[in-house]
Amino acid sequence: MEEINKTPANIEVETLASEVKKFANSLPTWAKYLAQKVLSNIEISDEDINTSISFLQEELKLIKETEKIEINITSGASSAKDYKSDLLLSKIENVEGVNALTENQEIQFCENLTIVYGVNGSGKSGYIRLLKKVFYSKAPEEILPNIHLESGHKPINADFTFLSNGAEINLGYSEREKAEFRQFAVFDGKSVLSHLEQKNEFEFRPAGLSFFATFTEVVKRVEQQFNSEIQAKNSENEFAMWFEGESEIKNLVQNLSASTKTEDLKKFTPYSEEDKIEKSKIEKQYDEILLASKDKEKKLKDLENIKKLLGENKTQIDNLNKYFTVESFAKIEGLIADCLKKEAIAKAEGIENFKTDKIEGIGSKEWKSFIQAAEVFAKKQKDEYETYPIEGDNCILCHQTLSPEAEKLISNYWIFIKSVAEENAKKCQEELDRVRDVFEKLNFELFPSDNILTAWLSENHAETLKLLVGNLLELKKNNNKILSSIKNKVYENQSENKIDINQHLTIITKIEASIELFQKDEQSKELEALFKSKKFLEHKEKFNSHLTKFEKYIENQVWIKKANKADYAKRKITDTEKSLSNKYFNQKYVDAFNDECQKLNGSFGVDINHTGAAGKSYRQLRLKGRNPNAVLSEGEQKVIAIADFIAEMQLSSVNRGIIFDDPVTSLDETRKSEIAKRLVQESAGKQTIIFTHDLVFVSSLISHCKELKTAHNCHWVENRDGKAGQIWLNNSPSYEREYRNSDPAKAHYSKANKEDCPPMEREALLRSGFTALRTCYEVLVINDLFKNVVQRFNERVSVDSLSTVYFDEELIAELQDSFAQCCRYMEGHTHSDKYAYKKPDPKSLNEKIQRYDTIKSKLKKAKKPTV
Repeated sequence: MEEINKTPANIEVETLASEVKKFANSLPTWAKYLAQKVLSNIEISDEDINTSISFLQEELKLIKETEKIEINITSGASSAKDYKSDLLLSKIENVEGVNALTENQEIQFCENLTIVYGVNGSGKSGYIRLLKKVFYSKAPEEILPNIHLESGHKPINADFTFLSNGAEINLGYSEREKAEFRQFAVFDGKSVLSHLEQKNEFEFRPAGLSFFATFTEVVKRVEQQFNSEIQAKNSENEFAMWFEGESEIKNLVQNLSASTKTEDLKKFTPYSEEDKIEKSKIEKQYDEILLASKDKEKKLKDLENIKKLLGENKTQIDNLNKYFTVESFAKIEGLIADCLKKEAIAKAEGIENFKTDKIEGIGSKEWKSFIQAAEVFAKKQKDEYETYPIEGDNCILCHQTLSPEAEKLISNYWIFIKSVAEENAKKCQEELDRVRDVFEKLNFELFPSDNILTAWLSENHAETLKLLVGNLLELKKNNNKILSSIKNKVYENQSENKIDINQHLTIITKIEASIELFQKDEQSKELEALFKSKKFLEHKEKFNSHLTKFEKYIENQVWIKKANKADYAKRKITDTEKSLSNKYFNQKYVDAFNDECQKLNGSFGVDINHTGAAGKSYRQLRLKGRNPNAVLSEGEQKVIAIADFIAEMQLSSVNRGIIFDDPVTSLDETRKSEIAKRLVQESAGKQTIIFTHDLVFVSSLISHCKELKTAHNCHWVENRDGKAGQIWLNNSPSYEREYRNSDPAKAHYSKANKEDCPPMEREALLRSGFTALRTCYEVLVINDLFKNVVQRFNERVSVDSLSTVYFDEELIAELQDSFAQCCRYMEGHTHSDKYAYKKPDPKSLNEKIQRYDTIKSKLKKAKKPTV
């Protein structure tokens, strides 16, 4: 019998749901408890977090283990009960506090495609900012108040009406965290760089994969709360500050940790009655010996201080000696000679040679500039190898023949220009002045009468002190000679006269010997031993009084050590999510993205990199290893970004609507048509809303809707009289079909002709009526006169229709006259001299409507005469 291959009933077919279930069941109890609730779509409460932490503490052996009901996870993917598969955005109304948008406006949305047309500055951006704030966007923006108002700004508000299962769902701006708002996404120009440059999180994903992001957030709550408990027990070990001095007990206390054993503490307990008696006895002995040693301690401190002062004095004298060496004198002598030499050169070449009573300002800045300019100009009078002036040359200023004296004067000018003697003399003098400053500041009063060291030397080393004072006096005399030499620039020979500092070393050696004798004193050793015993007993007493605190601290450290071993499985969550994303989602996205690129004629070889973190998947587009925006043109970038956006939305079981803001800006007409067709196709299965200022794009969208028989509507947003965001429902510049007869003008006439119509409203209705009639004439020219050979906003020319075109000049003149008369009733329109602006009235509008109908009828009947 032939064996039939089939899946055994007891083997579960591997699906995304089953693999999520398998992952959840592999988790430890504390995590599985939460995973079950997430998969069951149960909101995780604080009590659930506490229960999970309790299970975690049991696993870490922090608390006693209890009996638990076995957790059995039977569902592998959350049912997105908060999301509605048939959700539609019906309308937005009552917008307030958003930019400068006019209040009390309403935008209605078609279930397929809705177009909102408006020129730049009409208020589209305000509505887009609002939609980006409430719906998903990769480039959300803050909503600004009306900058034209100094005060009285209203809070942001808007009412959104959704439809689901035949019922309305009314939500306000403040309820934008509701699930309905997460089912729509916005794409605009600012999103393009986000799609191309940044690593983007998949916002809309299969419900099974969304488990990981939700579960990660729940695990974070557990981690944060458990870490808070750890932090509460993790106090600083500041016990050492309670114990002044050093001892074995203090060393133990400041190193308390989870590894400290109870036996280590018990070594210093209890503090007995014998300890008290011993402490009192040691304190009495210590005080008696300390009193006896006070005089020695003072002498020891005094000797240490004298040694320090003597060392400092030796350093000061050693520094003075450096200035009275043969080398120092030679340097000063050379500096004075150099200065005199440079001054002589400066005087010989200086401006003194040029001073005269005949000219003012010799040596001034202007004079020097004049000489330098003259020298440059003089070079132009001779060849490269000749010098000006020579005998017979003329003055370059007055053109007279130069005398020998004048020739010599000019030559001296050139020598002066090239001379740096003055500057060198100045720099040399400055160096000499710096040396003088150093010698003037030298201090020779190193043994003042009120000085501690002076008094001590006078008492203990009087001869040495006298010799040092005399040597300093000699140095001071030498210093005065040096200052005189510098001042007069006449060097006076001196011999080296340094002070011998060996006598300092001799005295310091004697002081050190005396200090050593004091330190070797047996009394000091006994005092030190008693001090250690006294400190140990003091610390033992304090240790026993705080023993419970030390025990509690160790207990907490042991608890923290165990608690820190908690594994929150975040890496496991991320790795599993990434693996399942690659298996069930990422390749689907790649296929969807490539398919979108094909549909948009945008196959540029873009690669997609996938990464995962914190239970979420990310993607980044790359082209030859670079960001696409660094390689592609602006138009190509936009096509790629739109493909990325649509691909992500297509894969979503959550997303129900996509919104675009001017998606074809800066693109050519071919690209506009391709994108228009793709968006119309997408609107057949997903509600699509497009804001644009591009008439060609609007026309292309409507044309594709007709071709594909897709429902749509189009609204017009305007800025009238500085009031942006005024919505005109079912109205657009490309809605020519509504103006193929005079019905729009007749509708305005009917309202304006009512007896109860107020004058101001009547005038507005009549102006709108004439405007509508003017549009009717424009459509009449395109459809009836030119037989739709060329249409507005449509790049296709119907050449075949040319055979039906016929121009009756008399009829055309009548049409032009009637069109011009309509314009005269429209404020803001340029009027001809023949027809100046005229206030409209119902009678005039009715007459012009009838005239239009007559002309239209004539055009339909007009035919080419047969030849």
